[in-house]
Amino acid sequence: MYSKPDERYPDNWNKLRRYIFSRDKYKCRICGRTTKHPQCHHIVPVGRGGSHHPNNLITVCRRCHKNIHHIL
Repeated sequence: MYSKPDERYPDNWNKLRRYIFSRDKYKCRICGRTTKHPQCHHIVPVGRGGSHHPNNLITVCRRCHKNIHHIL
């Protein structure tokens, strides 16, 4: 199910990320900016019981992703 070196992510993580980016039209779900370098964010962190299910994933820009994790 998980691949090394980072076993926190499933083997299909890159495919899943691309699906999320496409679903969200490469727009940050926080600020609305279109980004060439999107990042995938877990709404509920995996470490807190969240999953890799698309319902728990959103596209964010680097700035917003940094701000989200700075707040947490």
